[in-house]
Amino acid sequence: MQESNTAIHSARQQERLKFGAYGVSFISLGLALAALGPMLPSLAENLGVSIGKISFVLTVSNLGYLIGSAGGGRLYDRFKGHRLMALALVLMAVSAVFAPLMKNFYLLLLVFLIFGFGNGLVDIGGNVNLLWVFQARVGPYMNALHFFFGVGAFLAPIVINKVMTLSGGAITWPFWILALLFLPGLLGLSILPSPTDPEKKEEKSEVQKPDPKLIVLMMALFFLYIAVEAGYGNWVFTYITKLEIANDTVASYINSAYWGALTLGRLIAVPLSRKIKPGTMLVGNYVFTILFLVVLMIWPVSPTALWIGSAGLGLALASVFPTLLALAETRMKVTGAVTGLFFLGSGSGGILFPTLLGQVFEYVGSYQLILALFGFACAGLVVLALMLAASNRVGEKARG
Repeated sequence: MQESNTAIHSARQQERLKFGAYGVSFISLGLALAALGPMLPSLAENLGVSIGKISFVLTVSNLGYLIGSAGGGRLYDRFKGHRLMALALVLMAVSAVFAPLMKNFYLLLLVFLIFGFGNGLVDIGGNVNLLWVFQARVGPYMNALHFFFGVGAFLAPIVINKVMTLSGGAITWPFWILALLFLPGLLGLSILPSPTDPEKKEEKSEVQKPDPKLIVLMMALFFLYIAVEAGYGNWVFTYITKLEIANDTVASYINSAYWGALTLGRLIAVPLSRKIKPGTMLVGNYVFTILFLVVLMIWPVSPTALWIGSAGLGLALASVFPTLLALAETRMKVTGAVTGLFFLGSGSGGILFPTLLGQVFEYVGSYQLILALFGFACAGLVVLALMLAASNRVGEKARG
């Protein structure tokens, strides 16, 4: 009995250490993804190019992220997960070191393609490894992991601003400090043993095979979720300033309120996910998302409505991504390849929808931007209903 308790304690200790390593890595990931935007003007000045031209850095970085997250899933089925995540952090660190030194625009694009690939590989790796470590208990941990990402994203503009100020505006130090901040996660992943797919060695008859229809519906839901999450986050500042609803400072605060609420919502979701089933949580997410978009549709130029709508929308959307991954774990064998398909859905949405909404804003109208987001949210609710019906038909997978 004593030996059994000791083994359980040791296993739980390993789980906590691994979760800590993933959490630190996701803080680094949040820093990496959120730091690029504030650095674009400095990169443009460093190369002597326009803001329009330097914006292709975002496109290339997002493309690299899509390749790393969608294509990297199969790599985690074949190779040790911690080694892959450590390699990805090395790629991110090296890219951050070389980025400010590039004087050729196309070499800079190559550097950020590699940087984005590393981001995507870390993102899918943290999610896959966490699913394998905690399995049926993953819900709260998944929300906590994505909370750490939000912490990194929240800190990024502050870190970049402080380093730029202390370095007298030099572009090199913000990137190099960023590279140093990738090292703690690298150290933790290098020390700890990699988890393995707990279902890999089981007989095929004992494992719930992934249902193709359910996978497609989940991919569609990830795709539409990103349309609202990234679409609103990328365009609310421009919406406010172009319509002269508020000045740049207030617009920045409202934008920050959205991302801050998204981060806070993931923290709140940690205890909630222990008591509320994933399907119920997702329905609540989408109902409140639609309600807050209705607020923005009724009062589209009210500063008060934008404050309430932005904060509310961030809270409503916060737990969709991690909860959907947690639901998938209860319904099917979640391999790296399957998770890669989910990230293909979200990554495709991340590339398509911000650009599409920009065209709507520019050529159709500002109010139509809110209408488009409302349409995406309603479509997401319909897909969610179909996905929940399909998941109920599949049923929960058998546990060993």
